[in-house]
This record gives sequence, C-alpha cells and structure tokens, in this order.
Amino acid sequence: MQQKIPVTIITGFLGAGKTTFINNLLQKYSNTQFVLVENEFGDVSIDTKLIKGVDASQMFELKEGCICCSISDEYELVLQELADRFHNVDHLLIETTGIADPASVIRPFFADENLKEIYQYNGTVCLVDAINFGNKVEQEISLKQLVTADLIVINKVENLSESDKHNFQKEIQQINYFADIIFTHLADTKEIQLNSIVKKLRSEFDFVRLSSGHNHIQSKLLTFNIGLNKAEFIRWLSYTLYIYKNQIYRTKGILCFENEPYEYILQGIGGRFEITEGDLNLGEVKSEVVFIGKLEGLNLEF
Repeated sequence: MQQKIPVTIITGFLGAGKTTFINNLLQKYSNTQFVLVENEFGDVSIDTKLIKGVDASQMFELKEGCICCSISDEYELVLQELADRFHNVDHLLIETTGIADPASVIRPFFADENLKEIYQYNGTVCLVDAINFGNKVEQEISLKQLVTADLIVINKVENLSESDKHNFQKEIQQINYFADIIFTHLADTKEIQLNSIVKKLRSEFDFVRLSSGHNHIQSKLLTFNIGLNKAEFIRWLSYTLYIYKNQIYRTKGILCFENEPYEYILQGIGGRFEITEGDLNLGEVKSEVVFIGKLEGLNLEF
C-alpha cells in the first residue's frame, strides 16, 4: 500500500510572514520533496528553486490566484491531480490567503473519501504578527485561524520583553490551548518539527477545565467514564457537527469505545471530523471531547 502524503496548512492574517516562513521551511527541509499550493496575495513570492524537483510550471493555482474561496470541486480535483502527477511527493504544503477561513481548505482532508486514501492531515500552522496582533484578534477570520491551528508561530518578536511574551502566550492560550506556541523573528523555522506539530491531547484537557476562554470563543468539554457505543456516538457527533457547523470551529477528543482495546483520536473542522486509531489503552476507560467556537445556546450533550 502506498504511503499517504502528509499535508500541512499554513495560515495567518495578511502580513504575518507566511510566505517567508514557507521559504525558510523549504530551506530547512532541503531533502524533502515538497509540492506547494499557494496564492498570489503575498508580498514575497515563493522561491521555486527551493522546491526540490518541482519547477514553476508545476505550481498549482486555482482560478483568480486563490485556493481559499468557497471550496468547489476544482479544489478536490487539484489535490487528486497533484497525487496523480507527482509520484515521489514527500509532503504537500498549502498556503491560505490571509483573509480566508482555513476550515474550507482543511475540510476536504476529513470529508472526501478518495483524498483520505491519498493524504494524511499533518496539522495547521498559524503565523501571528506580534506587532499588529492587537488590531487583528477581534476579527472573526483571525480568531478562526487561531482556533484551527495546531502550531502557532508568533512572528516579529524582536521588540518583545520576556514579560511581553509571557502575556502574549497567556492571551493566545485563552483562544487555543491545544496548540504549541513558538516565538520567532523573520519567520525563523529552527524550532519547527514539521512532522510532529500536533500535541498529545490528554494533558491539554486539564487546561480546558481551568480556562475561562476568550470573550468571543467558548469551549465545552464532555467527559465519559464508560466505554461509548461507537455507532451511537458517531451518529450523534455527525448530526451535532452538521447542524452547528457554523458555530463549532474545532473539535478534538480522545475516545474509548465499548469492547475496543485502543484509544481513538478525534479531530474535527467546520462540520467534518475524522476518528483514527491511537495507542493501546492501558489505563482507565475515559473519553474526553472538546468543542471550540461560538457555543452559547448550543445543545452539546450526548
């Protein structure tokens, strides 16, 4: 069976340093065969010489130079064609435009059965402009970008004191407590481990219990101390995420099902989700699911 291609999404508001970050990433992993889908809205163009084995004519851009508009069949077809054309691909990078909700870019990797056979979602990196963060965080798209991320890279921090960084980190964690946070200057990638950007979840649920959340973002944690009926839980989760797809931005969890020896990892984005087999469960039978988004008034009880 052919190994699945890891997919990493790079998001962040305009001017945060996404394109510089990608160039640095390509240099750091110079022996990796990347294929890149990017938009044209950045001030800095991708240096195609850094993309091993892929020339400029093989860069994929959708209509109007943007992959982040309302997702259509064209996007999924491009992803399929990438895999068909480039048989030695090690990693797919997708850069979203700074004014896009990344959920529409990520969703096909959870929703399309053909793409799930080809690609493995590796996670989302969000670049944050430390200088202009206070001007952007109240904007809806910025919040969605932060909530969606598995790794948050706070860029342009050369003028921040250690106290400033500490306060910055606390504020970000009120929005997304599941993401690792890294401080950088010039979108440096020396601390980035591309294939391990998703944190282990279990310890993070304790933070959810203690966190009051951001003014515009709430979280809801469900805990179950018995094995779940797999069919019933999946039916309930599918219905819940479908009807609240515009309010629930992110879903994560660790699940224990009846008569199953393994834990299962739940990841969800914008109404779609995926459950994958995790480690052998050697501890207590305990499932934990967290919903993140605008949750006021939603019925999220199983």
